[in-house]
Amino acid sequence: MVIRWIITAALLVTSQLVLAAEFISSVDRKQIGRSDPVTLQLQHVDTQGGFLNLLSTDMPDLSALERDWNIVGRPRISKESSNVNGKSTSTTRWEVELLPRRTGEVLIPALSYKGEYSDPIRINVEDTATTEPEKSEHFFFEVEVSSGTHYVQEQLLYIERMYYTVNHDDASLSEFEVANARVQPLMDPKKHITVVDGQRIGVYERRYAIFPESSGTLVIPGQRFTARVTDRYNRFRGSAETIVSKPIELTINPIPDSYPQAPWIPASRFVLEEAFSTPPTEWQTGEPVTRTFTLKATGLSSGQVPPVPMAEVQGLRYYPDQTQDDSSISEQGIVTTITQSVALVPGAPGELVLPEVSIPWWNTLENRVEYATLPEHVITVTPASTTAPTVQTPPGVTENPGPSASNEATADSTLWKMALGISVILNGLLLAGVAWLMLRQPRTTVVTTSAEKKAAKENADKKQKEDEHYYWRELKKSARENNAQAIRDNIILWASAASGRPMTSLAQAEVWLNDVRLSAALAELDATLYSADKNSAFNGSSITLLIEKALKDNTAKKSDNALPELY
Repeated sequence: MVIRWIITAALLVTSQLVLAAEFISSVDRKQIGRSDPVTLQLQHVDTQGGFLNLLSTDMPDLSALERDWNIVGRPRISKESSNVNGKSTSTTRWEVELLPRRTGEVLIPALSYKGEYSDPIRINVEDTATTEPEKSEHFFFEVEVSSGTHYVQEQLLYIERMYYTVNHDDASLSEFEVANARVQPLMDPKKHITVVDGQRIGVYERRYAIFPESSGTLVIPGQRFTARVTDRYNRFRGSAETIVSKPIELTINPIPDSYPQAPWIPASRFVLEEAFSTPPTEWQTGEPVTRTFTLKATGLSSGQVPPVPMAEVQGLRYYPDQTQDDSSISEQGIVTTITQSVALVPGAPGELVLPEVSIPWWNTLENRVEYATLPEHVITVTPASTTAPTVQTPPGVTENPGPSASNEATADSTLWKMALGISVILNGLLLAGVAWLMLRQPRTTVVTTSAEKKAAKENADKKQKEDEHYYWRELKKSARENNAQAIRDNIILWASAASGRPMTSLAQAEVWLNDVRLSAALAELDATLYSADKNSAFNGSSITLLIEKALKDNTAKKSDNALPELY
């Protein structure tokens, strides 16, 4: 009897320990659209903590959700406690608004709280348009997108305004993303007040520049706004509202057939200007002259603006300088200003002709090809100034010496010859003595010292630097001549010398330089060499500029990744 009572008491204690706490998860629905939210409800029931649990500010660990879900706003929390037959129970509930990051079967994983784990839940996310309204009683969307005909890589302006008429908390706008397009924010999201039909209304506003990367149909997905309307009597309670703007579909056209074989430049404005450091009427042989090109483009990023092509001119050497990027971003879009400088050194006097520069571009406002041009320059190069300096004769001194001065010079010459002969004899005897002593020394084994090894390494490094500079000069020369085969060969030779590792292919140099724009230019180079179409508009002058930029960017990356010094 006693044993049975002990066993029963033990089972009761065990059951109480097992049921001391429970962590439960549930959702309001298990099938949603790509833009629909789901409400995750978490509940923790504790039969031991009692009133003390109501004072706790601990939160469940929600980090596991971030893999497949966006957490909208802050979790809403509520607590309650009860006491039945002397048994105290506290219950804490959380409500979390979630937006899926992808479609398909998406898992809400098991979450932990105070050593307890909730059950995982699977949600079916369909790739369909949202069923949420674009307008509610308190919130509504207004969206503007550039009108007209659109082309690939053209800048499209997207303006989004979300109006509200009530006080609210936990406001959240979905992250703006467009598939198959590059998105550039034009401003930080801002909040302001406007007047509509005599009523003061609050506005959230965002602006983006969208650059489609391929032709076809571009879909700008509906954007979601979620907020909790504030109760005037209790700011911690209130109904949550969600609205979603309508998706927008745009037709993106490919590069028109009428566009010439040249880099694609879709812009609403494109201007080419130039300036010379020395007027064309004052050029001299061997004197450098800086020619500065300025490109101004509206609706293009700096990566879309190609360098100015420069034709080879006989008797003129080119030394390109660093390109400056003065791009600016405003609420109306991107305006890019590129400054490209090159030093010109005429090698001989005579007449030089700098040919006309013409860059085609596509006017997105007029839907037609236009050309940014610079006129031809005929320059007369004068010989370098070679006037020798005039030596002034001091007062009282005649230019031609008299007879006495001549006799003194003859005597000095005789003495000088005698001294020279004696010096030659003495030096010969000294060298003979040194040679005799060296022959009497025993032969020793040559040992390479650390100093000699260091000198050999320095010589090898010096030779590598000389090769690097030589092949770089040859690469620049072939680039100016637009000789595709020579450019390819010199890139491989220069990269081998610069990296200190042997290279036999253009792909090896491409991997070492590791730059996206340069990779595209090298692909165009190979296409020019091996394509059956010989009418390519390949411009080799941009290769060296892209290589210099790649080297600069790689150096900056290495500097950023370096470990900080110890404190």
